[in-house]
Amino acid sequence: MIRAFTVQAFRNAPPSAYCLALCAVLVVLANCVLLPAQNLVLTGALSGRVTDKSGAVVPGASVVVRNLGTGVTQSSEANHAGLYRFPALMPGTYSVTASIKGFRDVQALVRVQVGNTTVQDIKLQVGASTDTVRVSGTTPLLRPEESSASTVIDRSLIEELPLNGRKYTNFTVLTPNTSYDGDTGLVSVAGQQGGEDSGYANGNGSNAFTVDGSNATNSYFADIVGRNRIPYLYGEEAIQEFQVAVSPYTAVYGGGAGFVNAVTRSGGNAFHGSTFYYNRNSATGANDALDNAAGNPKPEDALQQFGAGVGGPIR
Repeated sequence: MIRAFTVQAFRNAPPSAYCLALCAVLVVLANCVLLPAQNLVLTGALSGRVTDKSGAVVPGASVVVRNLGTGVTQSSEANHAGLYRFPALMPGTYSVTASIKGFRDVQALVRVQVGNTTVQDIKLQVGASTDTVRVSGTTPLLRPEESSASTVIDRSLIEELPLNGRKYTNFTVLTPNTSYDGDTGLVSVAGQQGGEDSGYANGNGSNAFTVDGSNATNSYFADIVGRNRIPYLYGEEAIQEFQVAVSPYTAVYGGGAGFVNAVTRSGGNAFHGSTFYYNRNSATGANDALDNAAGNPKPEDALQQFGAGVGGPIR
């Protein structure tokens, strides 16, 4: 009955309706073609194995993770091999609780980073489930489950390290296979420079840049983005952390010699905010030694950057 009604409706429809329907179908098909090309790496993953004290696997154990910043929880269950996995978790600090009848609950704190898989194995002890064993540990330096080479610059480094001009992409020089290009002074990622010829800053033309999973690669021809050649309009204050990956890396990152993947800051259970003011002025700086020797006056320089941010729960 539904099919007959639909066909009859289209038979009686005006020609313009056919055109609109055709356009809608073409738009949907075009989006489907573009979807695989999108970089959607804005989360991290958490996995591990649940075993008992002897090392035997414990299938069926319940594993619950809770984001300490937002309170969001997810649950999973260990499979027949004792393995559990959370494939998509927003970057942050999580509490992991494993429980099953006949064993004590085990709780651990882990840090999930963007574009990375954190491994947290859990060892259960025989006892009442009302007892809780808290485990403390550190993130291993090596990730044997991954073949890619990547580095994550987290919020603590972004806040505490000095930065001239508040371009967070300048922090990429702290990661392997990146350096300042001697010709342009911009950052070279995986040997790909950015300058006047390429029209991209910081290797932006030859590498893939994303912010919150969206393509953020941008040119600065004709100062479209800004006179400081900022690849995209996100300041240091807005970034929670970012990942720098160089080849070889997983195919989900897209093309390019390197991959810079940033995640912006989000709200939490408590209201928080910050303000900043950055001032660079020639009045507080010395003249260049070569200008002094030539008798040239100190060039004028006045740069002021200021802003604020606030975050919190939506209720």
